[in-house]
This record gives sequence, structure tokens and C-alpha cells, in this order.
Amino acid sequence: MLTDSTLRLLLLLLLAVSFAQSALVANAPSAADLDGVHILIDNDVDTSTNDTSMILLSKKRNYQDSIKACESLGESGYPADSTGASNLALSKLLKMTSVAEAEVRSSRRYWVRDANAPMNQKDCSSFDRNGRVSKTSCSNLYPIICSNSAPRRKVSKTNPEGDTSRQIKVPTDNLGTLQGHRDSTTFRFYGIPYAEPPVGANRFAAPKPLRNQDSGTWVDTNKFGHVCTQLPSMNITFDDELLGAQQSEDCLYLNVFTPTLKSKRNKGIPVMVYVHGGGFNWLSGTSPIFEPGNLVSRGGVVVVTLNYRLNIFGLFQNQPAISKSSAPGNLPTRDQIAALQWVQKNIATFGGDPSQVTIFGESAGGWSMRGLLSAPSAFDLYKNVISQSDPIGLPFSGPDFAAEISKRTLENLGCASADLTCAQNKTTDQVRDAQVKAMEDARKQPGNQWILAGVEYRPCIDGDLIPAKFDELVQQGKHNLRANILWGMTKDEYASFIAAILPNPVPVNANITQTYIALGGDTARYEKLMTSPYYQYDNSDNDTVRDQLSRASSDLYWTCPYQTLSREAAQHGTVYTYRFDHGRRFSDAAGMNISISYCMGKVCHGDDIVPTFGSGDIFPGVAQTGDDARFSRQIIDRFATFARTGNPNPRRGGKVGAAASNTDVTGSPWRAYRSGRNDVMELNLESMMSKDVDKARCGWVEENVKYDYELYGPGNEDAASA
Repeated sequence: MLTDSTLRLLLLLLLAVSFAQSALVANAPSAADLDGVHILIDNDVDTSTNDTSMILLSKKRNYQDSIKACESLGESGYPADSTGASNLALSKLLKMTSVAEAEVRSSRRYWVRDANAPMNQKDCSSFDRNGRVSKTSCSNLYPIICSNSAPRRKVSKTNPEGDTSRQIKVPTDNLGTLQGHRDSTTFRFYGIPYAEPPVGANRFAAPKPLRNQDSGTWVDTNKFGHVCTQLPSMNITFDDELLGAQQSEDCLYLNVFTPTLKSKRNKGIPVMVYVHGGGFNWLSGTSPIFEPGNLVSRGGVVVVTLNYRLNIFGLFQNQPAISKSSAPGNLPTRDQIAALQWVQKNIATFGGDPSQVTIFGESAGGWSMRGLLSAPSAFDLYKNVISQSDPIGLPFSGPDFAAEISKRTLENLGCASADLTCAQNKTTDQVRDAQVKAMEDARKQPGNQWILAGVEYRPCIDGDLIPAKFDELVQQGKHNLRANILWGMTKDEYASFIAAILPNPVPVNANITQTYIALGGDTARYEKLMTSPYYQYDNSDNDTVRDQLSRASSDLYWTCPYQTLSREAAQHGTVYTYRFDHGRRFSDAAGMNISISYCMGKVCHGDDIVPTFGSGDIFPGVAQTGDDARFSRQIIDRFATFARTGNPNPRRGGKVGAAASNTDVTGSPWRAYRSGRNDVMELNLESMMSKDVDKARCGWVEENVKYDYELYGPGNEDAASA
């Protein structure tokens, strides 16, 4: 049994460790002095494989100076007496790297470390790109290969950021000197503000630019910034462990993950900016589920994750009572644009190429891609779009509904409908609770049957930032035509939602009225949908009602509207479509005891997140091996290739990048979508390109049942008048 004194000692030790991990390292090296530092790893995203990570310092120095540069990072040079197999592996890595392709090409030889000090100035070891070690003059100028002893990031409740001890400084022109750290896969810079804190008089206001800071201002970027205030969730605890940080309104922070801190002489690598999902109510860009180390290192890309304002704090607007200049609304999209503007201005400092920006997001993050494709002010900020599992059949709401929720919130706060200052002076909890009650009251009102739980309060068409309905913009070619689009969904999108509504099997003789009510209350339309020959109940199936309603709803909100909008978008630009036929539950990868038995054997909403990031082993005790690792390799390779070229297929004959040698990718070429032919890549362990997949079923739906975006939204929000 532990004594009180022992417990106190253990507590002091834990506090000391915590302090040491969060403290700035005084002698951290500067990326500017190193002048080109790159993490190289042949990453197969498999937990069971010990992938060796190396650091390339690409500035050419003599042997002694090169060794000192490695030592400044707390590392040693790559050992000259390594095995032949190790040398061949390093040779392969140098030849295939997309992280430092130009830097590797610029030199045929690299310094490596002798076990003993060289006997004379002609006795230093160097390594060529074919894996041969030989002696050369120590005064020659070569890059050097250093070890990388940093472990991969692992998270826990007490340490969400992982080991931050191997730090590095990056001086900037306007952000101060940022001091971040590295693990075995990436350099990491957490909690970087991209706008002024949206608090006090800035609550409900458009994001305001940051004031410049000179390089003499030290900024600790080893700890995540606050995540945006969450809405109380549906029986799921979004605690600090899942969110990555504590909640606050002061939350406009982003995180940069990069495998390279390039010299100013070299062009940057592609950038992928991730917008998280969560129904505009939950989650954050710091969640470990979106841990991008494997995507960064295998894909050869810079990844930026960001927070944006959620629920009432992001969607409040009440025009004309409160002017747009004070509370313009659509703040999630405005925040995302502000973050993209930050990327354009600053990402070159972190090794990224601002001319090669891809935006991607899942669920509400996919919905956000729709907003950014619609907002002309965002068109010049990105080049490619990956939209995952956006319920694209659902419409944007209109300003009238946004105003209704905002007015009710003001009333619940005891504020007048035009008194913004009153609302700005209330506490965060008071505002959030007032919104919860406002939404509950609004949903009960006649004509609001179309409001779906979880996404009832969402971005709206305001005629300003978002000028019109997305389907109309696509039909008219008024969305961002310069962007290449890759979008799609999982095979069984709606299954997890229907399992939440009906947790137990439902046979054909059950009273299914409750299911219609739960599915938005549009009873007549669902009854029409279920008359389709494609969704008939099977008397011999004990769970036929859930199966057929899940399939019908997946078609209505995802599968079929994606087909319709792809046909229209493909007439104006390049579109690639997909369906995830394999996936992994993020709750399983997080080690959470949240079981949705109905999703066993299915690919439900959200099952595409972990394969996209390769984040299936971020939590202690959880592994990513076998088919999970294989599938994640394929998705990372396809998506990173798309981010690099606007095409998910590696260049024929190319040898650079992991995708070039992945037969799961090269063996299944991905055709661009063509109008009149429904091309869909069915993503699986062995993916296949399909033509006219689901065409007959969706043809029936299009002809007989309208999508939500055709019925509801601005000017037609009342289901009774649709």
C-alpha cells in the first residue's frame, strides 16, 4: 500500500514530467540556420513495422560542420557501418522521396557518421544514392543524413500532444518565432492563431486579422489551442481526450504538420487543409482522430488542421435587426476562408506551396467544401477539393431560419432582438444553453418538419458570401470552376443514424410510423420512397425495415444526389467520384467503448476518416495492421496524388512518391467522371472502377422523389408548401 509521502512524491514527479514536456527548450535549433531540414521515412502506416526515420539536412557543409548540425538536433549522423540491407533501404528512400525530391537530386553523395573520428582530413565517410559507402575528403561539401530518435506521437488524457521534447524554432516575418517539435514523421506546430480571438465585442463578428509580430516574439507552438465551444452531444462524451484540448470561445487556432522545413531556395510541397466534421456543433481540428502524421510522411504533403466557430457562436445572424457588419452570419465559412488566407500568406515558411492547396473535409467538413466551392471570395485560395460523406442531398438553410434561431436565443437570454451588446455580455454557457432551448422550440413549430436532428442549424444562403443554392450554382457553372473535385461517400452512410433511432432489429410487421417521424417527419415523401421496387421489405428478414430504410435514406441524401450533381459539375470541370466499400470505425481506432452492432459488416458514416489519415494507431493499445494498414496506404496514396496533380492517378512511369509503387493504386486507374456515364471508383482492398453503378435505383429516385435541396431551403422552408 502506498504511503501519503510516496503518493506526494509520485504527484510531484508527474507534475515535473508534465512541466518538462510543455516547457520551451532553450537551445532548440533554428530551421533558418539549418537551411533545409527534412524528415524521410518509408512509411507503410503499419504499427507492426519498425519504419526507420531519418533526417536529411540538405545544406552542403564539410564533414565536421555537418556532424555538428545533426548534434544541434540532438541526433547523430547515419552510421557508416550500417548493414547492406539498411543502406539499400536508405538508397530506395532517397530515390523515391517526394518530401525533398529537388534537394536529393542536387547531390549524389551525403555525409554519414564514422564510428571513430576520421584519422585525417581525407578519411571521412560518405554515402551515394546507390547505397555505397566510401571515403572522401572531409572538406568536401555534402548534405548529411542524420538519425531521428523521436518516437511517433501517442496521445492520452494527460498528454494529448505527445512527446514534445525535440523542438525546433521557425522565425517568421509576421507571426514571431514559432517553436514547435518533431516526432518520427513530421514537424509539428500547434495552436497557431489565425485571427483575433472572437470574444467580447468580437463575438458573432467576422474573423479579424491578427496584428503582426516580429521574429523577436517567441511563440510556444507545442500545445494545442482551445477548441471551439461544443453543443451538448448525443450520449457521447466529447472530452479533452477526443477533442485534443479544452473548450473556449477563444478557439481560432490551426495546426501545421510538415515533413520539411525547406530552404527559401526550394519550392514547397503540396498542402492539404482539413476542415473537420461534427454537424457544425461538435469536434475540432485538434482531435487525435485527425492525426495526420502518416498522411504527411507517406503522402509527402503539408497538412493543416483548423478550428472554426460552431453552433450559435458561428451561425448567429439576425438581419435586418442587427447589421451584417456587426454579425454577418455564416462564420464557419468565414473562419475557414480566414484560415485559407493565413495559409496563402504563411505556409511557404513551413515547406508548403501556396499554389498547390487542396481543401478536404468529411460530413459537415464536406458540407463546408460545398460552401467554399460556392463562395467567390474563396476561389483563389485553393486548387483542389476532396469532399467526403457530405449529405449533399440536404440544402443550405435560409437567412430567415438562421434569424429565427438567433431571435429565440436572444429572447432566452433576456435580450432585445436588436441588442447585440446584451448577447455579447453573457457567459459562454448562457449563450449555448439559450441556443439549445431555441432549437428545441423551433423544431416543434409547424412547417419545420424538414429540420433534421444534429444538422438543424447550419450555414445559409445569404446572397452575399454564399450567393445561391449549390445545385443551381453547379447547373449554371457558377461554382469554383478552377478547382478539381474529388467527392463521394461510404457504402452504408445512413446505417449508423438509423441504428441510433432504432437500436434493435425491426421486422416487417413492426409499426414503422416512428421511423418516418424520426427521419425528418416528412411522412408522405418517405412513404413514396418506400414504394420503390428497390426498397421492398422481406418477410423472411428479421431486420428488413432497418435495412431498407437505411438503404433508401443513404440513396436520398448521399448516393443519388452525388450522381446528379456529378453529372452537372462534370460538364464544367474535372470531377472524380468514389464510394468507400471498406473502412474502420473511428470509435474502434480511438479505443472507445462505443459499439454500433448494426454497422458490423457495413461501411457507415465516418468510417472513411481513419483510413484517410492513417490514424488507426494514435491511441495507446490500439494498432493499425493488416488490411486496415493496406487500405489506408491506398487512400493516402490516391488522395495525396490528387493533392499534388489534381488527378488521383500517379504519373505513368513515375518513381517518386509511395503511390508509384503501390499496386493497389496503379492496378486500378481512376477515370474522371463523364456526363452520361456514372463513373464511380469503388474503394476497397482491391478497388475497381465501375460504370453506371446504382444507376437504375437512382434513376427511380430522381424521377419519383425530390431531394431536400429541391424542396427546402431559402424561400421554400415550409414542408407543407413544398
